[in-house]
Amino acid sequence: MKHIAVILTLLAPAAPSLAEEASPFAGWGESSGSLPPEYAWEYTVTFREDRSVTVEYCKGYANAAPGCATISRRLSKSQLAALHEALDPLAAPMAENPPQPDPNPPIGGGAAWAWVNVAGEDIRLPAFPIDQDHARVKAVLALLQDHTPKNAIATAERRAKAP
Repeated sequence: MKHIAVILTLLAPAAPSLAEEASPFAGWGESSGSLPPEYAWEYTVTFREDRSVTVEYCKGYANAAPGCATISRRLSKSQLAALHEALDPLAAPMAENPPQPDPNPPIGGGAAWAWVNVAGEDIRLPAFPIDQDHARVKAVLALLQDHTPKNAIATAERRAKAP
């Protein structure tokens, strides 16, 4: 029994580093735009290398529970592989030539955005890119949306409490 306690003590410092290995590699989000708190919402979806997908949904400009709810789902190994197979060729050029935001974005209304991590650097994909970046930004956003587990956003939305 003593040996088990010693082993667990020695392994305990390693536990946080294991969690850090599950680094996020992509994400996307959407918001309602500027609305009164009773109608406002925003959510983010984060994909991690350990196959976890986390959705945080917030209502009414909240930034913590009960106005925000976070849920996690897990991709299968084949789903993660398919996501990387489709995403990696789209993401790599983003590091070399990051998409630029439109200097005159629309005023009001909601928006959807994304980000990808390429070689340890987060590349932001603006909600309103300039015309020449529009197609490639939307392609990545659509891919991430398609790989978001079914009902994950709706589940998080139901758990978040309105103001």
